[in-house]
Amino acid sequence: MQQIIKFFLRFKIGILFLVLFSISLALTIQSHSYHNNKWISSTNSITAFFLNIQHDLSSYFNLKQNNLKLQKENNNLKEQLYNLNITTNDSIILDSLYTFKPCHVISNSFKRVDNYVLIDLGQSDGVKEDYAVSLPNGILGIVEKSEKNYSRVISILNTNLSVNAKLKNSNNFGSLQWDGARPNTIFLEDLPRSASFNIGDTIVTGNNSLIFPKDIPIGTIKNYELDNNIGYYSIEVKLFADMTSVNHAYVIIPKNIREAKDLLREKDE
Repeated sequence: MQQIIKFFLRFKIGILFLVLFSISLALTIQSHSYHNNKWISSTNSITAFFLNIQHDLSSYFNLKQNNLKLQKENNNLKEQLYNLNITTNDSIILDSLYTFKPCHVISNSFKRVDNYVLIDLGQSDGVKEDYAVSLPNGILGIVEKSEKNYSRVISILNTNLSVNAKLKNSNNFGSLQWDGARPNTIFLEDLPRSASFNIGDTIVTGNNSLIFPKDIPIGTIKNYELDNNIGYYSIEVKLFADMTSVNHAYVIIPKNIREAKDLLREKDE
C-alpha cells in the first residue's frame, strides 16, 4: 500500500496532467458536433471490433430473451408476408424494388442531441451511403458512412436528419424531425391545415422518398399544435420502436435508386 502511495506522490504532476487532459478532451468532443463526428469516424474501425465482442458476450448471456424477441419478430414478418399476398398490385410492385438485409446493432446512442448507430453490415454486404435502415416495428435511420464490415447510421434521433412521412389514412405528408429531447417522441412538421386526423392515428413513411419504402409504420399521434401564422401543424408522434433498446435491424437496399436519381437530376437541370 505504501509503495502505491509513494508511486502516486512521485508522479502526481504527470498523473494530474493526464487526468485533466482526458477531461478536457472528452468535454471538447462532447460539446462540439464537428469534433464528435470526427472522433466517431476516426475510431470507428477500432471501437467496432471491441463493441462487436461486447455485443457477442451480451447476446450469449441473454439468449433466452433474444430468442423470444426473434420469435415475435418472425411472427410479425409472417403476418406481413401474408398481407403482401392480399394487398394491391402497387404495393407488390413497390416491395419488389427493395431488398431487406438483417443486421445487428453494435452500438446505439440516444442521449445526445445528434445520435448515431453502428451496425455489422458494410460495403462487403452491398451496403452504401444513403441506404435506409428499418426496425421490426419502425425506422432506425439512414446510412451515413459505410466501411468494409460496418456502417455508421445517422439515427432518427438526430436533429440533422429529416424523413418524409405521412398520415396512414391520407396522402397528407410532412417532415419527420427530432427535437433533441425525448428518445421515444419525434415530430411531424409542416403538415397542412387541411389535413384531417385524430389522436392515436398512425404515421408511416411517405411516398416522396427514394430512401424509405412507403407505408413503414413509425408511430402514433400523441399531440398536435397548429401554427396559425403559417397554417401548418406540428404533430407529436410516439414511436412504435423503443429507441433505447435496439438490437436487430434491416438495411433496405433499393434496386433501382441510381436510375431514379439520374432521372430526377435530369429534371432539375
